[in-house]
Amino acid sequence: MKVYLRDRVTAGFGIGVLVILVAVSYYYSIRAEIEANQAFIDRDSPDFIARNISVTEFNPDGTANRRLFAEYAEHFADGRMSSIKPRMVTLSVDEPQVRATADTGQSMDDGETFLFNGNVVVTRAGDLKDPPMRFTTPHATVYPDTSVLESDAPVVLEHGEDVTTGIGITLDNVDRTVNIHTNVKSIFAPRRSN
Repeated sequence: MKVYLRDRVTAGFGIGVLVILVAVSYYYSIRAEIEANQAFIDRDSPDFIARNISVTEFNPDGTANRRLFAEYAEHFADGRMSSIKPRMVTLSVDEPQVRATADTGQSMDDGETFLFNGNVVVTRAGDLKDPPMRFTTPHATVYPDTSVLESDAPVVLEHGEDVTTGIGITLDNVDRTVNIHTNVKSIFAPRRSN
């Protein structure tokens, strides 16, 4: 059996064509996989959407700390969140209950801070030491981990029968302090004697 040069060239050419086909197929499969992965990363598309949600946050010891509600909420892969009609309620049995509501809410940093916008209303129940408190403002920034709320907008604070207005507020729910920043005007109701 004689092998001719022409047979060797033909076999070599066939092997070369097969190697090129394998290389091109491999290149296109990698490219298609990369494009498919890029298609899944869409900054403007939420990774989940929820309606009528209720989320309970717990302390490290397992006791409920606060509950969050919203009529509609979106979460994005980069940590952004937005919600419609958000509500927050504290659940500590040792402290007066605090409630916060707004028209919309959003977080740009995975829940480290929340910006409440539109008709922000915060109430704190009364107890033996303090009467109920309620304040309203157009917008506020909430820091859930430290229980601090701040706003640079006009604010109306009702503490029992006393009313204080001003511009800007810092509420620290842990220390139970309220600081109205500027243009402070207060109306104090007459105190009743026991």
